[in-house]
Amino acid sequence: MFSRDKLKNVTNILSLTNDNVVGIDAIQKILTAVEQGDDYTLLTTILELCDKDQDLTFLKQIFTAIRYNPEIDNVTRGEFLYNDVLDSFSDNQLKAKSLLVKHLDDLNLLNKDTEVVIWGCWYGSILIPLLHDKVKKITAIDTDDATITVAQNQLLPEDVMSNVEWITADLFEEYKAQYNTADIFINTSCEHMRPMSEWGPIGPKSIWKDNKFGIPDTCYTTPWWSRVNKNAHFAFTSNNMFNIEGHINCVNTIEEFKLQLPEGAEVLTEDKVSDLRGTRYMLIGKLNSNKVTMINENDFQ
Repeated sequence: MFSRDKLKNVTNILSLTNDNVVGIDAIQKILTAVEQGDDYTLLTTILELCDKDQDLTFLKQIFTAIRYNPEIDNVTRGEFLYNDVLDSFSDNQLKAKSLLVKHLDDLNLLNKDTEVVIWGCWYGSILIPLLHDKVKKITAIDTDDATITVAQNQLLPEDVMSNVEWITADLFEEYKAQYNTADIFINTSCEHMRPMSEWGPIGPKSIWKDNKFGIPDTCYTTPWWSRVNKNAHFAFTSNNMFNIEGHINCVNTIEEFKLQLPEGAEVLTEDKVSDLRGTRYMLIGKLNSNKVTMINENDFQ
């Protein structure tokens, strides 16, 4: 590690051939950050040197959540959170989710009266910052309470979360009041769960005996899709990345993905996004509950 005196000598050398010399304090901050493994200080110092007008608020929030999260009680969990949070901002995630929001914008589906439900929201890392100032309300739902806790309490800035409601729940277990007024249902995690056509499945259970995802815990006389706002839209993505842990419902093609849509759904936009590991498939459209099948109560077994 350079002493401060030696660092001053470095700046003296730079001053002989440069008009705007990096200050000794900035150089020392960088070297200390490297020595201490302080990624946030290292990054922000370098970025500030490149452009002093950059807004680093969100970056600081994220690294603070990662480094000082009270939920972390051991090194292993800390390393997992570090990698998991940063993975949620990967090129692949940003490309796919930014494109999804662009398509929703192009269809004129986003406005100050729009209510959005995000299923399998993870940390909401990209979708919530992109959507929060475009819509009235966002309901973010995920089964992982630890993820929801980090996202809600530490990860995202307060202004970004001003219209966000966080819920820990399995979307297949209970129909929620928020669904009645939702204008858009977003699910970028379709590969992790039963097909969307099986959300709030109709009975009797005997018709599900050969289903590869097993028999649903509960079946209904009316599928849940028929209960949502009749003008609601959907934005779903899946992929063909079969070899990733937790991917229980991948598809080979976008046509195969269409077969998993709710009954009566009309596709308005479809797209594909190349990924280093495969292809992501995107379907955006309108839910038409008028075409949803209803069954007689006496048909239940």
